[in-house]
Amino acid sequence: MSLVLTESQQRQFDEDGFVLVENALTPDTVDRLVGVVNDLDTRYRKMQNIAPDAAFQVRNALAHHEELFRLIDHPVLFPMVVDAIGPNIQIRTSHMDVRPPCPAEFANQPLGAKDSFFPWHSDGPDFGYPVTNGAVPFVEVKVGYYLTDLSEHNAGAICVVRGSHLMSPKRIHDPEHPIDPARIFEVNVKPGTAMLWRTALWHCLTPNLSVKTRKCLYYGYHHRWIRPADYLHQSPELLARCTPVQLQLLGELNGGAKNYMGDDPVHPISRHWRPREEDLPVKTWYEEQLKLKENGGIR
Repeated sequence: MSLVLTESQQRQFDEDGFVLVENALTPDTVDRLVGVVNDLDTRYRKMQNIAPDAAFQVRNALAHHEELFRLIDHPVLFPMVVDAIGPNIQIRTSHMDVRPPCPAEFANQPLGAKDSFFPWHSDGPDFGYPVTNGAVPFVEVKVGYYLTDLSEHNAGAICVVRGSHLMSPKRIHDPEHPIDPARIFEVNVKPGTAMLWRTALWHCLTPNLSVKTRKCLYYGYHHRWIRPADYLHQSPELLARCTPVQLQLLGELNGGAKNYMGDDPVHPISRHWRPREEDLPVKTWYEEQLKLKENGGIR
């Protein structure tokens, strides 16, 4: 039994690789997040001498502002994440993406072309994930939060290829296997919409030919036995104010324990590989929520 994903959503997630959630963020939350993004964008562009019209990204975004941190266990999307990939998870990455209007000549580039400003790709480490039976194993989901209006064509929206998570990424730019245009979905959404998606999906961006800057946030969740991409440990100050669930999502073990059980030099065991029950507060929370659902209500 799932906590919040409906049968149709689960089917779409399995077959297409993504699910859209309209009004996931309230208008007030969107306004606050846009303000945070604007402040960070201004500060870091100046700090790093980045032109105002250049695309810009902040990684490990959750550590840069309380409003960004709060999204790691968002009450609408986080239950969907756990339904999708299970409770033995942590944050792999969090990033803030800002894309001002781009040069008009970008419109002449074929969508997602290998030599374009943003080629088709799937997310993964350098050298890629292993491919098994022609596909990448299911190891990660991302949540995208869209803060600006992307409802019009060529406003910088992400495009995904439906069902491409079931194909080898080695085929992305294979001229013998061109992408079927009928399977391309441009994520034209209103502010406050979120997307839960499998990062093995092939994706690219449309050029932002609008007059507005595109602003969005992404949070990637993967299994705890895989290393995160943009941090090793968060700051002690951030960890000190976390709930047990949030500590797990930031890769920490219960009570600040180290990675290995005991001091046995002969048979050390990673608690990310063989976790104890107390290392998985997300699992405890999830099971409690399922029981509440069975009894007629979810907190």
